[in-house]
Amino acid sequence: MKRRIATLGLILSVLLILGTSGLVAQNTSSVYQTAKRPRALALIGDRYHSPTYIRDGLAPAFLRENLPVTFIENVQALNADSLKDFQLLVILRDGMNWPDGYEKEPVKWMTEAQQQAIWDFVHNGGGFLPLQLKAFTLPAGLYYKLFGGDYGGHPEPAVFTIRVEDKNHPVTAVVEDYEIYDEQHMVKYYLDREHQVLRSIARENKAAAAGWRREMGKGRLVYLSMGQTPGLQHLMTQRLIRNAMRWCLRSID
Repeated sequence: MKRRIATLGLILSVLLILGTSGLVAQNTSSVYQTAKRPRALALIGDRYHSPTYIRDGLAPAFLRENLPVTFIENVQALNADSLKDFQLLVILRDGMNWPDGYEKEPVKWMTEAQQQAIWDFVHNGGGFLPLQLKAFTLPAGLYYKLFGGDYGGHPEPAVFTIRVEDKNHPVTAVVEDYEIYDEQHMVKYYLDREHQVLRSIARENKAAAAGWRREMGKGRLVYLSMGQTPGLQHLMTQRLIRNAMRWCLRSID
C-alpha cells in the first residue's frame, strides 16, 4: 500500500513538473505572436571599431525583439532606395573613410543625398537608433538637425555611471543606474531637457547627456552613447537598446 502511494506521488510530481515547465517555456511576448515583423538596417564598423564586436553586441537585442536585421558595412549601401525595405535604421559607425589609404587625410562619407534619405525616412514614419556618436564627424546638414546634438570628443575608455534622468519614459523601463567600462562621449546636447533620458557621470564628476529621444514628423529617434565592448554587452545597455527599438517602432508608447 505504501509502495502504491509512493508511486502515485512520484507520478503526480512528474506531471506537476511537466505542466509547470510547459507554462514556463511558453513565451507570451507580443513579438512572437506574428510573422509580420518590422525589419531593421544596421550600418556598422569603421577603421577603429570592428564590425565583428558591434554585430555580436547588437545581435542579442535584435534576437530577443524578434527583429530581422540586415547588417551592412558599405556606406554607399545606405540610401533612399535601400531604406524603403526597412522600418528601423541603426548606425554605429564613424563618419570618416580613408579611400586613398590611412596615410592620407580621411573624407566624410555621408552625402547630402544620404542625409536627405535619413531625414525623409524618419519624417515618413521610420525609427532611427544612432549609437555612440559614430557618425558625428559628418558634414553639417540635415543629419545634425535631425539628431539634436553634436560630437564633443571623449577621453580614454574608463568606468563611469549611466544615470537614468527620466524614469517614466518607455526607453528607460526596467533600467536602473549602472556602471560600465566604455568611452564617455562628451556630447553637445541641443534639445530641451525633457527629451533627455540618460546622463553619463565619470568618477571625477565629468558629465554629459548619454541618451535622448525625440519625435520628428511621423517618426522617432533615440540616441544612446554606449557602443564599446564590454559596455555594449551590459545587461542594462541591452535593455536600453531593446526599449529604444520598441519605442522607435511604436511597439510601446
